[in-house]
Amino acid sequence: MDTRSTLTLGLALGLTLVAGAARADGPSAGYGAQEVGTIRYINRAQSLVVLANGTELRAPDPAMLSHIAEGQMVRVDFTNDGARSVINSIEPAGPDDAIGASPTTEPGPHFHG
Repeated sequence: MDTRSTLTLGLALGLTLVAGAARADGPSAGYGAQEVGTIRYINRAQSLVVLANGTELRAPDPAMLSHIAEGQMVRVDFTNDGARSVINSIEPAGPDDAIGASPTTEPGPHFHG
């Protein structure tokens, strides 16, 4: 094998590895989180819940929304695929639940050195 063929083969394999790693991550940078907040709006026909902070969540099953009401504080576990947030579970929040998202957010200043 000459140098040109070896170089071409090496580049092809390198690009294949990079493309494979990018595809393994998926089409978008999705994430999962939990949030505690007050329900501002419910559209049961569209399986849509909007929290007071503007977070829009969709329920895969309309029955998930049967035990909640507007104005109620809830704890929501959800997954975001980059385009929309889908509810995994939703339940009334307890007295010890803090309002806001977790575990991805922390209050206060952050210093990186």
